[in-house]
Parts: sequence; C-alpha cells; structure tokens
Amino acid sequence: MKDTIKELGETGGSDVQGTTVGTKYGLQPIQFLKSVVDAAKSQLYFANFAYEITAPAGVHDVVIPKRTAYEGKSGVLFDTSERTSADISWTTMDNLASVIVTPSPVLAGYAITNYALRTNAINLMNSARDELSYALGDRLDYAIATAVGDATDAGDTTIGAQTLYGGDATSDTSLTDGDVITTDLVAKAARYLKQTQMYWWNSGTETLATSTKNPWDNTSGEPFVLFVGPAQEETFRKDSQFVNAAEYGSNKVIMNGEIGEYLGIKIIVTNNVEQVAAGGTSPDGASTTGAAMTRCIMVKAKKAYALVWGQKPEIKVFDYPNRDQTRISLVCAYAIGIIHPDAIVFVDVSIV
Repeated sequence: MKDTIKELGETGGSDVQGTTVGTKYGLQPIQFLKSVVDAAKSQLYFANFAYEITAPAGVHDVVIPKRTAYEGKSGVLFDTSERTSADISWTTMDNLASVIVTPSPVLAGYAITNYALRTNAINLMNSARDELSYALGDRLDYAIATAVGDATDAGDTTIGAQTLYGGDATSDTSLTDGDVITTDLVAKAARYLKQTQMYWWNSGTETLATSTKNPWDNTSGEPFVLFVGPAQEETFRKDSQFVNAAEYGSNKVIMNGEIGEYLGIKIIVTNNVEQVAAGGTSPDGASTTGAAMTRCIMVKAKKAYALVWGQKPEIKVFDYPNRDQTRISLVCAYAIGIIHPDAIVFVDVSIV
C-alpha cells in the first residue's frame, strides 16, 4: 500500500534535490541561488471573455435563461388595419430557452515530506502553490477552448457555429499548404457574426440556411474576439495591412495574448486553440486534415459561452503528521456551457 501511495505522487528529498553539480572541493566555494527560473507559462485567454457565474452554496445545477433570437419584423404579428370586429393578432412567445450547466469538482495537490522542506534551498511550498495555480489556469482555458471548438455546427434549420476555410478549401480535408489566415477572413468572420443570414456546409457547398441567427454587434464591453495560434500570429506580423491597423496609439486595456486589433476585433494568440497535424482527425468532422492546421475561433465576448463556478479555487496548506509531511491542496468546481452557438465562427486554416 505504501508503494502505491508513493506512485500517486509523494514528494521526498530526492525528488527536489536537483541535478548533480559535479566534483566539489571544500576550499572552492559554491554559491547556490535560491530563486527558481520559471519555465514558460501559458496565460488565461478564453476565460477573460466568458460570461462568468458563481453558484451559491447548496446549488447543484445552474440554469442560464436565454433568448434564442429576437422575433423581429418577421416573427411578431402586426395588424395593419383598425381592429373593429377582430382581436389583435397575438404573437406566441416561443423564443425563450435555457442552458443547464453542472459544475464538477476539480482537485489537485502536493504531499511534500518535512525532511525535503527542511533540507532544500528553495521554498517548496511557494513553488507548489505556483504550480497548482498555473496548472488550474491552463486546464481551465484548455477546457473552454475545447468546449467552444465543439459547439454545435450551423445547419439548414439548426442555429449554430458557422465555419470558414482558408484559401479555396471547402473542408478541413481539402486544406492545403498556403491556405493560411488572411485579413479578408477576419473581416468575413465578423460579417458572419453581425448578419442575421446564416451559412452552412452542404456536401462541400456553402449554403444559405433557412433559419436566421442573432445579429451580434461588436461593442466595447463585449467585443468580437479572434483566437489564433502562433502560426497565425506570424502570418499577421508579416502582413502590413494588419500591422498598421493593429497599432493602438492609445491607452486602452490590452488583454492576455493580445497582439492588436483589426477592424475593432481583438486578436488573441494562444496555444490552446485546436491544432492538428496533417492527416489528423479534422475538427469539422469531415475525415482527416489535408494539411497541418489550426481551428481559429471568433466569438462575441460574454455571449458565446459561460464559465460557471460551483466553488471558486481554494488552496490550503496543512500538516499530515502520519507521514511527517506538509500537504497543499487545490479544490474547486466548475463547468463550461455554450450559450449562443451562433455567436461563434470557426476559421480553419493551414499552418504554412
């Protein structure tokens, strides 16, 4: 049983002793620095633009009411003559729905022997706290990216996320090298968010859907945001049209990973967008990818998806005398829900 617990991750002195420093001589002093040079960290990107909710204690599920779409001029019944012998034509309100989100527990921690704590030059508990905070943030952002990337696709009568492709591709399978992201695709994706018309892919042909969608606006408090990968950042950095437009010349707030704005759309670079090697499983469900690709995602902030906390992250440090250890735990509960899939546009492009 003791070996099994060890395999689950106890931290002893040998685990944190570092690498050998070679032959040591008593009269040749050695200086050991006590600060840790950090590895590269990902940041929170998708979480910054979520509709965030914290459920009160005692709540198991969170129901988010939503209006699927405004009825508009074609949905509300209007009479155009004086009502003398007939009633007003009453409209049925059938455009209200809800999204149910159930936060699930997420737990992690380190068990560090007190011997390791006493005999190490590094503050191991601070390092453990940093590790837990970073790991949760990275896990959370990846979970959001995955949930948004798996949002319901638009169909003829299904209100959902629309998809654009780089170059002349009509599916992930038909992507080839050179079908990279362009500023024209950014403008087109924004148009798809704004308009009520909705397009879907019908056997490789982009087709106008029978259903209409919400006409989203790009506002300062809830902007359009395009999430791209490092390869797309490189493409934009080489595009003078983007570089000239992305220079702010103002003191506006810059979000994590933001490389600029184009047409008022925030461009965020993150490794958490889906990136697939050539021949891998295609995000659009067609089959396999024709080239190494990235699924970039444009959303209407705080309308497309929700981050629901059942319990906000809590870190505790406590003694565990049975093993002469100090333990540090992280406990939280959360879930991701898609609110309006029509507030999402996928932009599938090749990496090179």
